[in-house]
Amino acid sequence: MSDTDANRVYVHIGSPKTGTTYLQEILWNNREALREAGVHYPGSRPDAHFHAAMDLQNTQFQVDWFDDNVPNAWENLVKQAADGPATVVVSHELFCTATPEQIERAMADLSFAEVHLVCTVRDLQRQLPAVWQEDVKNRHTISFEDFVAGVRGTVSEPDVLSELFWHRQDVPEILAKWGRSIPPERVHVVTVPPAGSSTDLVWHRFAELLGLRPEEYDTRVRQRNRSLGVAETELVRRLNQQLNGNIDWPTHDRDVKRHLAEEIFGGRKARNPLEVPERHREWLRQQSERITGALAESGYEVIGDLDELRPAVTEGPEVEPDHPDAAELAEVAIEALAEVIARDAAGRRAQPEPKAQSTPDAPRVPGLRESLVLSSDRHPTLRIALGAYRRIKRISLRTAAQRGKR
Repeated sequence: MSDTDANRVYVHIGSPKTGTTYLQEILWNNREALREAGVHYPGSRPDAHFHAAMDLQNTQFQVDWFDDNVPNAWENLVKQAADGPATVVVSHELFCTATPEQIERAMADLSFAEVHLVCTVRDLQRQLPAVWQEDVKNRHTISFEDFVAGVRGTVSEPDVLSELFWHRQDVPEILAKWGRSIPPERVHVVTVPPAGSSTDLVWHRFAELLGLRPEEYDTRVRQRNRSLGVAETELVRRLNQQLNGNIDWPTHDRDVKRHLAEEIFGGRKARNPLEVPERHREWLRQQSERITGALAESGYEVIGDLDELRPAVTEGPEVEPDHPDAAELAEVAIEALAEVIARDAAGRRAQPEPKAQSTPDAPRVPGLRESLVLSSDRHPTLRIALGAYRRIKRISLRTAAQRGKR
């Protein structure tokens, strides 16, 4: 680190769905090595910065669940930041929604160092479906078209999730709000590279800003937050409708968001990627030009290339986000049920037998489809679902055959 990097605090304020979780996990996993390089990533647990963002804004992530870790989290994080090495990184994407009064408090609390702002930014054509999908994973049930209509302002009463979109994604407005008392040279925009780029490139850019050598740090993370496909997202959305808030947030977070959406569905390639339909792309292009133009005139440091924020020219998707193929949706649902049952069975087998007389050979764990057939003998609901799936599959195949004869 050079002398010019001393006594700085970099506040990474957003935006959501721009690789922030990936960067935060790298920072947490490498915090000891970072300290040796003179960079301090404070916090006593990986989600300390999330709790601090909630505490600064005097809010909770879920309206029906009180997280005991939130109260005083901001004050505790600031104390740890002030006690560390000269260069500090504070990072969470939900800082972007802070009010001017809350930002003023943050600046005062961090006045022990020279404050810099950092915002990671990604093109809107990828952001729009990614944000909606994340809302669905967080147990919301709004359709994609209703979400987009609210974001575009074409309905008189938009959903609150649509209203939140620009509060979290209009980067020029976010940086203007946070940077009122900060000279533009201390505001840094890190662009997220386009699809197909090196997976570590956003980390290399972020590390460059901090004056680090990115190749010296472990960039392995538990699992990338991979996007779900059309059918997978619709299945989670319908599951949320069926649950109708009848399980608390920690249970939903563990079983639906983490286990089903991120581990099972996120661990494989989607059949049909979730993409923005062609009818919305010209509007997205106009919004992207507005944002890139404002950032180009701002005087902020850009790490990357603002051209990366312009949507790629692609053909329209074959599958509408709200209308997956019925047979594909049934197949995804059946495979998810089979995976859940297989994992549950494997977990039970892993538990030690309290009064086992002998230790038999470990049984073979069946594959997904085999697990489905075996499990259907013991689970009436699964047997019904399997029968429905087979009927839908037969209809789908018969329809395809008829089309082929035409």
